[in-house]
Amino acid sequence: MPSKLKKMNYDHRIVCFIDILGFSSIISRSIDKNFRDIPTKIDKINETLLLVRDILSMDDTKFHISSSKTITQFSDSIVISFVVNEPNEVAMTLSDIQHIIVNFIVRGFLVRGGISYGKLIHTDKLVYGPGLVTAYYTESKAALFPRVILDKTVIKIAERFGGEVRTRNDESPFESMITKDSDEMYYIDYFSKAASEMDDDFQWIHYVKALKKLIFSYGDLTFLPPDIKVKVGWLINKYNKLVTELKNRELILQLEEEGLFDLVRFYKSLRRIY
Repeated sequence: MPSKLKKMNYDHRIVCFIDILGFSSIISRSIDKNFRDIPTKIDKINETLLLVRDILSMDDTKFHISSSKTITQFSDSIVISFVVNEPNEVAMTLSDIQHIIVNFIVRGFLVRGGISYGKLIHTDKLVYGPGLVTAYYTESKAALFPRVILDKTVIKIAERFGGEVRTRNDESPFESMITKDSDEMYYIDYFSKAASEMDDDFQWIHYVKALKKLIFSYGDLTFLPPDIKVKVGWLINKYNKLVTELKNRELILQLEEEGLFDLVRFYKSLRRIY
């Protein structure tokens, strides 16, 4: 006789659903027209997907601060969830996701995602519930652009259970990572606020160059399909805003006073994308 199933109930969880944009196209380009493997492209996909496991410590749970945090990765999608009353876990997870976004961009990939609150069953074998449906809907219907957005309910929960986490600049995690977009959506900022993810100025310069290279990889905006054009247009607007911030005269003078001439030369060389 089959063993009796253990009764399970939904938990109230913060749910993050993240998707790699254009993954089917990336996969299709990993074989040639004769259906032969292209090892370099397969290796790049493997490296990128395994990077997620490394950043999230999926294979070494002793590094997890949260006792309820559960992570599932399948193909190009990642689901992260934890119970709502885990102190500081929202901030820690936002930092992990920002780290994933930055590292993906350096490798030429973009992600989109939604972070919401809802009922969910999430174990190492199962993941389902209304909370996942909401997070998926947020990602696919509300995020629109290549960004990971937060439902306002999540921000309220984070403020309630956020503890005393501060950044080295004495900012809250939200001030250091989150930006309100023109449509009033809060998203994880991987433009100006990604600078805090970098170990040094050289890494920051390399990242900004990678961001520009990724945008140009889409080609002429005029000839893109409407859905891609909207996404790339959003990227260009954010990149141009970053360029304006970095070329600010007061910032340049401050960097010169600090003797950071490599940064000064780089910032002065930046040009907006038209």
